[in-house]
Amino acid sequence: MAMPKTVMCIWGVVMAAILSGDSMFAQTPGKIRILYVGDSSVTLGAASAGSNFSYDQRGVQIEVAAEKILNAWRKSPRFEVSYLTGWDALAQFPETPEALHRYDVVLLSDVDSDSLVLYPSERSSRAPMGPNRLKSIREFVRQGGALVMIGGYSTFTGRHNAGNYHGTPVEEALPVNCLAVNDDRMETPEGVRVEVKQPDNAILRGIEWSPGPIFNGYNRLEVKKGAQVLACIKETGDPLVVVWTFGKGRSMAFASDIAPHWGAGFQEWKYYEQFWEQALEWLASR
Repeated sequence: MAMPKTVMCIWGVVMAAILSGDSMFAQTPGKIRILYVGDSSVTLGAASAGSNFSYDQRGVQIEVAAEKILNAWRKSPRFEVSYLTGWDALAQFPETPEALHRYDVVLLSDVDSDSLVLYPSERSSRAPMGPNRLKSIREFVRQGGALVMIGGYSTFTGRHNAGNYHGTPVEEALPVNCLAVNDDRMETPEGVRVEVKQPDNAILRGIEWSPGPIFNGYNRLEVKKGAQVLACIKETGDPLVVVWTFGKGRSMAFASDIAPHWGAGFQEWKYYEQFWEQALEWLASR
């Protein structure tokens, strides 16, 4: 049976894209689709046990530290936001690059690499358990997706290597190397400020950086050759905002936090939302 002309035309476009090496995950006009993972914690209240058969847990509090910026994005007609807690990521984070391409930008903030590379206990008895999701993130960016890693105790290297991203496929996609140390944190309770290096960059443009926000800490990072340092810590010269292109995609490292405690002052800053909106637009090539 002859193939209809319409089908032949569509097939021709698909084949041309494949042969030319163009990404089959091209972004479409409309909302920027965000997957935000991490910045979550559970606090358990007092527990009491009267016997082996009498146990009481008194109070469970769940906190999402980035709720302020998440709510701002949810209210904006420009963004579509999906959110996973650090513990939900273990079972629910997308497993393949194709699944990740449901989103334009993936943000990892205070979520350790184990929560992404490992799987729930019911899958640990299988061999293999499933796709290596750290490799999936790398390929997602290589194929045209965008990645942001935000600083904290459980990203980059982190507190006592809790983040553990050094030497991982995710690090390959980032514009920085994570330090091969036990702890990459720089706590600055006295507060440090921002020194802008490229004020005309689309991420920083139109923002007043003097006096700018104050940060209570950050992760120390090593900038890769070919990456652009948009801003650094004024007092130390350590990188704060670093970007680059990886394959057909883009990635960004933000060395401090989007939320308290490092980002407590940043979160209250006049241009806080504008900075992140412009960052997302640049990352998504909008």
